Formats: sequence, structure tokens, C-alpha cells
Amino acid sequence: MTNAATPAPTLGLRAMIVDDEPLARDELAFVLGELGVEVIAQAATASAALAAFGEASPDVVFVDLRMPGPDGLALAEAIHARAPATPIVVVSAHDEGALRGFEVGVADYVLKPVRLERLKRALDRVRARLDAGPNETEPTLAPLTPGQPLTRLAVRRRNAYVVVDLEEVVYLEMKDELVWAVTREDRFALDLTLSALEDRLPEAFFRSHRGYLVRVDRILAIEPAGAGTFDLVLDHPSKPKVPLARERARLLRERIPIAG
Repeated sequence: MTNAATPAPTLGLRAMIVDDEPLARDELAFVLGELGVEVIAQAATASAALAAFGEASPDVVFVDLRMPGPDGLALAEAIHARAPATPIVVVSAHDEGALRGFEVGVADYVLKPVRLERLKRALDRVRARLDAGPNETEPTLAPLTPGQPLTRLAVRRRNAYVVVDLEEVVYLEMKDELVWAVTREDRFALDLTLSALEDRLPEAFFRSHRGYLVRVDRILAIEPAGAGTFDLVLDHPSKPKVPLARERARLLRERIPIAG
């Protein structure tokens, strides 16, 4: 810790902390304060962090790895889909996410318990990334416009875009205020709305619910879910069940006739 004879540096950084443990948030906020970083927002889940992110506009976000719901790296991808230049530092008691963390473009990966000197180095990396500004070589994407159906999507990963064939997408869902494209191996955050995508997707996709678009050829089963509603079981390793809205059931029967 710093002592009275050595004032903390003033970095002028504004931070958000995301951790499901209140004590962990308090401890990290204290150490950041010792280093001259102002903590302007805290959250216990990825969903709450995304809701607060736009209003808070932090310079840097510190995220825990393991949290209820989407983990810290899924949150990092979601934030980068909205604000690619925002540095994100993972602070975790577990090191198994380090490789994936750097693949999704986190600024640093700090192990708990957090040491003052280690956090200083992480902040140096954050400051260097902010000072460097946006990568001028990054491609920019035009907004969706009416035209031929899409066959591919470019999704941000680190300092580039990964191109995903729509044939690989099993379904798209609205979750934690973002749209996610789910393939059999991965999931990608998109900075688009389902409605904008629906207007450009090929006929292979079907709007089963206000929060879901599914590939019809990936529907394995239609199961009763009670109260006259149904779930769609999809061809994916985890066999996810996607809701089928009652008013959409008739339209799906036109695509998949009931023969029995």
C-alpha cells in the first residue's frame, strides 16, 4: 500500500468494477483509489454492467471471470461490441481463462489476491492502450441496408473482425441487451438489433419469439411447454430449448407441416 510520504499518482481514469462478490468489489475499489483511479460504477452481474455501462461511460472496466449468468469474458465481448476502444481488465482467482481472455482482446489478466504493484502494471497497459487510440487499420463496416439476403456476418474479435457464415449459425438471441449469434462451437456478440437482422436474413431463419431467430433446418423437436405454448429443441451440443410464441406457431406449421 502507499504511505503518507508518497502520494498516489493521479491517472485521471474512471473505472467500473464488475464482480458478484461485494467484498471483492470493495477491496479492488480501495486499491484503485490508492492509485488515483476513480471508481464511478459497480455491478454484480454482466447484465447489470451492460445496463449501467452506457450511462457511466468508464475509461476502463475491471471484470471478474466467474459470475452468475454470462461470465466476465462474455461481458468483455459484449462491451467491445459497443465500445471497441474501452480497455477491459479481468481480475480473477482462476487462471484458466487467461488464453481466451487475450483472444477476445482484454488489456490484462490479473490474479486475485490483487497486489498493488501488479495492478499498477495493469493500469500502465490500460493507459498505453488509451493513449494509442483506435487502431487505424481496423476495418469499418457499413450499416445494413435493403438488398440481397446476407450470407455472412463480420463479428468483432480483438482488433479484427471474424467472418461467420450464416449457415453455421444455429440461432440468434437477444440476451443481456445484446444480440448473440450462436454456432455449434461458439457465440458472438453483434452490435445489431434482431429486427435489423431479420430484414436481411435468408428464408432459412424463422422468428420464433420476439427474442429469437432460429434456423428452421436446425429444429430437432417441438415440445409442449404448458399453457398452449411450445419450445423448439435445436441441433446444438447443449440441445437448447428456444421458446415458440403462441402467435408464431401457425406460421411455423406452414414451414414444418405436422404429418401425424
